[in-house]
Amino acid sequence: MNNSQPNNVYASEPASRSGEARRILLLEDSPGEAELFCEALVLAWKKLEPEPEAPRPGIDVQHTAKDALVCLRNPAWQKTHNLPDLVVLDLDLPGGTSLTFLRELRMDSRLATLPVIVMAWSDEQNIVRSLDGLGVVGYVVKPMLLDDLVALVGGFCRHVLSGNSRQEFCALDWMRPA
Repeated sequence: MNNSQPNNVYASEPASRSGEARRILLLEDSPGEAELFCEALVLAWKKLEPEPEAPRPGIDVQHTAKDALVCLRNPAWQKTHNLPDLVVLDLDLPGGTSLTFLRELRMDSRLATLPVIVMAWSDEQNIVRSLDGLGVVGYVVKPMLLDDLVALVGGFCRHVLSGNSRQEFCALDWMRPA
């Protein structure tokens, strides 16, 4: 795989008169969990009432923090992709690179305001505290039931259709109980 290109597991539908499709950047090292997230997006989009005219959000999947940062900073990628409207980050990426990714994201003025939802296997308070100051708008404990994941992704889809800004998105309640 070329590290400067996203690994698109699930591309959005073609753009409609409502504008370009929104984007989600999913950092997940497990192909199975990435596929489950993509399926949740499809199911969440189908459940929206009334049926949306906007194109379904697309998902760019990266398996490493390094590859994700390379894509986000690559001028060639920037010409063909808008910045994602949401980053969903597996906090348990190999080598502890998830926190490094968050820090790098927040130090880059162009990327610093991207909303990030973290998914992790633990809700230990020291782990949650380690995210303080890193702009995380939500923390979800794995494993999630498919219905819970569909509800989480559905919340993002409703946000997309309402046309809220990134700042308004960050103000929404994305924290999920363990």
